[in-house]
Amino acid sequence: MVEALNESETTRRRFYRARSVDALATAVQSVRTASGRTQSELAAAIRSSRPTISRMERGLPTATDTLVDALTACGYELVVVPRGSLITVVPPS
Repeated sequence: MVEALNESETTRRRFYRARSVDALATAVQSVRTASGRTQSELAAAIRSSRPTISRMERGLPTATDTLVDALTACGYELVVVPRGSLITVVPPS
């Protein structure tokens, strides 16, 4: 399950709560496309390969550091919270 929440109307940045590998894969693909990058461009930015990005976006095993690098390159970070927690996100000022 992926929940996308708007940060604000001015930035239109989205937040994702991924509770499964498939949902995380969908979130990774969404942030990549929202950042305007192709799989090849993202791969080059993080010194990886396009097939690795493709595997990540299909929910197949990839290294955790590659996942974190991909999210960071797209302007996101990975946050781990207890399941069912209420999350409040405050945009940077």
